[in-house]
Amino acid sequence: MSTSHSPATTRTASVPSLSTLGLVFGLLLLLVVGVSAWAGYQAGQAQRTARAQAAEAAELEDQFRRGVADLAAARYRLAASRFQYILERRPDYPGAAERLAEAQRALQVTVVPTPAPTEPLPATDTQDPAKILALARQLTEKGNWDGALFELALLRALAPTYEPLTVDGLIYTALRGRGIARIQDELMEAGITDLDHAARFRPLDEQARSYRAWARLYLAARSFYGLDWPRAIGILRDLYVLAPNFKDTSALLYDGTVSFAAQLNAAGDACQAAEYYASALELRNEPAIAEALTLAQTNCALTPTPDPNAPTPDPNAPPPEAATPTPTP
Repeated sequence: MSTSHSPATTRTASVPSLSTLGLVFGLLLLLVVGVSAWAGYQAGQAQRTARAQAAEAAELEDQFRRGVADLAAARYRLAASRFQYILERRPDYPGAAERLAEAQRALQVTVVPTPAPTEPLPATDTQDPAKILALARQLTEKGNWDGALFELALLRALAPTYEPLTVDGLIYTALRGRGIARIQDELMEAGITDLDHAARFRPLDEQARSYRAWARLYLAARSFYGLDWPRAIGILRDLYVLAPNFKDTSALLYDGTVSFAAQLNAAGDACQAAEYYASALELRNEPAIAEALTLAQTNCALTPTPDPNAPTPDPNAPPPEAATPTPTP
């Protein structure tokens, strides 16, 4: 006996069940959401990369401009440091290699100048230690440090054991005086050396120690200036507390603080930029910086606070796969 199926039964078997359709729709929805999330993440990464590249380009341009200015002012060592920094970041930066070579050539031929004595060096026509010592004392009292040191060196060569304590005292006074004078000019490295030599004869007084410390801090800050803003600003802040009127410490600190704030702002760190703008305003009340501070504070307030417990997304991870829901019986 043959078995027959009704037409209604055949049509019902060929149509997908509602649970199957729901499963397919759920899979498609999850796939669309996953792809959209991945696309959004990739777009955010592209925006962050573009901001970082723009900030780096602005920083390198600023360093190049400062390097050219340093070359013009004969600050060859600082100029060379700037161009080396640029080439480390971008070896093909236009003009940086040529400027670096120019600075290095200048360093090879540059000799630290010796300041002219306050009076012409005397022509010593005697070998009498007493007369030489008297002349050295006279020159020391007049502040002719080079002339005094010349006579004292001659005396030590002719009569090494003559009045040793007096000679040591005059050498100390002349080296100390010349060291401070050099630091007050633009020969800080030579001035530090003079004071170091003076300290071999007797301990430096407070004023001499202060000038030596200020000069060391100043030179350290200049070595990082424009290359490592946090370190340069930190050193300048220390120097500003000790001697705010030493050289152009105040101006350097202000300009460096504003420059670093602008760099942070360009990189998207509005909150930290606001802190540095506020510090700059404490040094100098400038309307433009006050406006920049207000804008940075506004952007900082609009920046969402990141969840410290949230996992850091892996930019190399594949897009999220759609999860398979459990079928409803």
